[in-house]
Amino acid sequence: MQQNIVVPVDHSVQSENAVKFYLKSIHRHGNRLVLVRCIELPEPSLNKARDSHVSPTILTNLWKEEQAKNKSLEEKMTALLKQQKVPGVLRTTVGKPGEVICRVAEEENAILIITAAQPMSRMRRTLLGDVTDFLMSHAACPVVVCGDPVEVERRRQASAAAGAGASRNKMRHFSGDSIHVFTSRIRHRFASGSKCLSGSRTSDHDALFGDGKEI
Repeated sequence: MQQNIVVPVDHSVQSENAVKFYLKSIHRHGNRLVLVRCIELPEPSLNKARDSHVSPTILTNLWKEEQAKNKSLEEKMTALLKQQKVPGVLRTTVGKPGEVICRVAEEENAILIITAAQPMSRMRRTLLGDVTDFLMSHAACPVVVCGDPVEVERRRQASAAAGAGASRNKMRHFSGDSIHVFTSRIRHRFASGSKCLSGSRTSDHDALFGDGKEI
């Protein structure tokens, strides 16, 4: 039975890493990959240009640029899927990314959406919202967020370095405690030994010579 997996793509390194993550870690025989590219431009018509307060000429040029980008992306993804022998399709749609991705996932009856974590400034996230948050809230299927491998590796190394530093500090602390305990025991042992030695000498003196008062 064929199962469809949706992966939003653009020209970013993050989206390419999401596709590679799927191919390496999730893909199974019988799965079909549905790549979704969203174009956030008004339709190239005179009425849409007027509604968007954009010159028809500028809008037409923007669409030509998007078509060239789409062709380049399609060639790149086609080569990647052929290399991995994975069936797939690239769907290019117009609209808000979150809404488009959810709609395509429902139309394709997708069992999973894999999206890349796109870096966004706090201002941009506040004004435009986050596509990942929208998918997590509105998608009809599970959503996997794929982090940037470089950033993930950097955090992993930082965490490992912090853990190693904590272990060294802990060992030093334990070592210091051990030395302190060792010296305390030695002092206590010598102190106890001195008392026992002086006590034994007193007992021997009394046993051999008796009480001095009786002489």
